[in-house]
Amino acid sequence: MKPSSLFVPCGDLTLHVETFGQADRPAVLLIMGNSAPGLVWPDAFCAGLAETGFRVIRFDQRDTGLSSHVDYESAPYDLADLAAEGLAVLDALAIQHAHVVGLSQGGSVACRIALAAPGRVASLALLMSSLRLGPKNRAFAGLDPEPGALPQPAAAYVAEVIALNAVAPQGAADIARSFVENFRLAKGPASPFDEAFWADLGAQVAAIPEQRGDGQVARMANSSNHRKAQMATAELTEAELEAIGIPTLVLHGDGDPIFPMAHADWTARALGAARVEVIADMGHALDPAFFAPILSRLTAHFAT
Repeated sequence: MKPSSLFVPCGDLTLHVETFGQADRPAVLLIMGNSAPGLVWPDAFCAGLAETGFRVIRFDQRDTGLSSHVDYESAPYDLADLAAEGLAVLDALAIQHAHVVGLSQGGSVACRIALAAPGRVASLALLMSSLRLGPKNRAFAGLDPEPGALPQPAAAYVAEVIALNAVAPQGAADIARSFVENFRLAKGPASPFDEAFWADLGAQVAAIPEQRGDGQVARMANSSNHRKAQMATAELTEAELEAIGIPTLVLHGDGDPIFPMAHADWTARALGAARVEVIADMGHALDPAFFAPILSRLTAHFAT
């Protein structure tokens, strides 16, 4: 199944959107994480979800993929602005009601969509996510944990990511290598890592600058504009999280090196109307080994 592609306006920005499945089916909006283009929701994953009876939408948030890139210092933004982009995508497709799935940072964006427009969110699913990004950001800033805070990523993992991304990749081969190695680190200690799959996905990401025509390359991970947006965003309060009140599935791997399991448990308690399901050996990378268990849990959640 090949996606349909279009560009939609969002204020001064243009967003690249792809859809899978029939337009009259219930909609699922997929929101990717920090600095990752929409295609990191892989074609096979999106097609598999569409084949169960949904219209699946993935898109490039600003500063990713084929969407508008901005100079953050002159045009700063936060996660609420990224949430507004998700709503703009639904508006452009004339979708009033959608299941919203956020991966990693995308979970925080999904919750902000639910707060801004609760009547448009049929359900929430948070995958490899945390609603407390502070511990991660403090770790990457070299700061000690705050008292009582959720756990930070391991220091060794943080050091490896910082070293890997210290210099911006140059050229397609370097972009592809950087992409693959970032996810090799993120997969955690026990997750499978399909080398051919990740090499192909890395090549697709590396081809984006040429497809754009302007040659712009998005910085990844701790070097990205999305991380700056995280740092500029106040955490949602516990009162705000409790007020969401939308059925929520928290899907988490027990090997996640960025957000240890305590993040998932805390998120479910804070949201109230949420349940946690754990996927053994999964880390922070959407490897094909986990497509089937994730899709089965998502479709069951959407049906409730």
